[in-house]
Amino acid sequence: MATIKTVPWHQMDQAIAGLATDGEHEIQVGREAIPLVFVPGIMGSRLRRAGTNGEGKGADGLPNMRWDPGASAWMFHNFTWEGPLHRKQMLVGGNFSPGFLEVDNANPVGDGFRGIMDDYRPFLEQLRDRDWGPLGKIFQFPVHAFGYNWTDSNDNAGALLAKRIEEIIAEAKAVTGCCEKVILITHSMGGIVARSASELHGASGSIRGIVHGVQPATGAPAAYWRIKAGFEGWGVTSGTLGDSGPNVACVLGNIPGGLELLPNKLHRTNAGARQWLSVTEDGQTVLALPYGNPYDEIYRVPAIVRPAAGQKPSTNAFWGLVDPDLLDPGNAATPQAGSPAADDNNALDGEASAGGAWAGYMQLLAKAEAFHDSLGLKAHASTFCFHGTDHDSADAVELRIESNWVRSDSYPTRGFRGFFTDAQGNDMQAVLQDPAGDGDGTVPASSGAALQRNGKPVLGSDHFDIAHQPAFENGEAQQFTVRSIIALCQKHYGTKR
Repeated sequence: MATIKTVPWHQMDQAIAGLATDGEHEIQVGREAIPLVFVPGIMGSRLRRAGTNGEGKGADGLPNMRWDPGASAWMFHNFTWEGPLHRKQMLVGGNFSPGFLEVDNANPVGDGFRGIMDDYRPFLEQLRDRDWGPLGKIFQFPVHAFGYNWTDSNDNAGALLAKRIEEIIAEAKAVTGCCEKVILITHSMGGIVARSASELHGASGSIRGIVHGVQPATGAPAAYWRIKAGFEGWGVTSGTLGDSGPNVACVLGNIPGGLELLPNKLHRTNAGARQWLSVTEDGQTVLALPYGNPYDEIYRVPAIVRPAAGQKPSTNAFWGLVDPDLLDPGNAATPQAGSPAADDNNALDGEASAGGAWAGYMQLLAKAEAFHDSLGLKAHASTFCFHGTDHDSADAVELRIESNWVRSDSYPTRGFRGFFTDAQGNDMQAVLQDPAGDGDGTVPASSGAALQRNGKPVLGSDHFDIAHQPAFENGEAQQFTVRSIIALCQKHYGTKR
């Protein structure tokens, strides 16, 4: 009977010592595991109340499952066209706490597929079942997904990803006998989480490379647009994610994960300009921001959407990011979309409005700024990126001044109007314009390509005609990802050999 000996793939051409000369021997190739770990974008992980199994209802009368993007009927019943109070109760609770929600993972986690939205699965299963040709003779590619609490900071999510990478390596090594590093594949905000793990939480040495898809590397003005006006588009999707400013600000304004998608200090428009927010009149720019720090110049400025009585001209900063009244829809004085109270916000009560909610927002914003400053444009040494083009995106945000005769609602569906009084005492409105820049519909090309411009390696074409959310359903994006994985393996092969 032949004895069986397994030899690591990179030692197959070396003399094998310790074999008896009077018997038969079977030499097997010891394949190396290189786990592929997928990190989804914001809202791409299934979330439940922490400490539950996601079934039934909690003491607050709401379902213990809090976000299940793969279950259309569940999302329709629990989110579609629901108001701000319900949305905040589901995803934030009273005040933000990182321990409020957790990923709805299996126990044990296994491949992690249960914790992410179902839309990602076809691509991940394609990777899992792929015939890797000659590479498959020496490498194995187990596929994992890393769901994370996207309401929490990307800093915390990155720390958890770094820990999970070590667990995956240990699990693969126990099965194959050889596993040194993983390859990360990211979608959207998942790229920021991966860079956080790699560059801020010590995981770089356990990562062979990262393939980033449609990452808002320097943020996305779409986050500002949606907090002001709701999600673009029509129908169930917009109704589910939030189709007005009040339905979005109550969530994104109260979670660090949402605030960390805003344009940071390094963000530039597709034309290379620092100023991505403008107020215009008759084709002339009357205000352009930021000059330096968007946190101080835009995000920390309360959005007072109506002028104080008698001011001529009024000084209300309707262009600020967050209307303080929208942060706390549980407050009876908080305006709801389309209600008369939505017009009561003015320069006299704006500073006191929402009180503790505004203070909480400022604390979360400070954390977002500190995280952005720490991460900057840091990226793993072996980084491949692709981004989307040919879809109208909020490359720059414009508020266009017009005369106001009859409008009184600042928060129409998928829109925003800031009201003010000019020097002549005329009632005016600044109307938020639809996105018109190049990108994937969410991330402008400048942010999606920011790491390429920072000198990071590019493999083949790095941009395709793709929309943001279904990016990995696109054949070109899938091929780019596979080519990147192969390139990383070839580099590893050359180093070992």
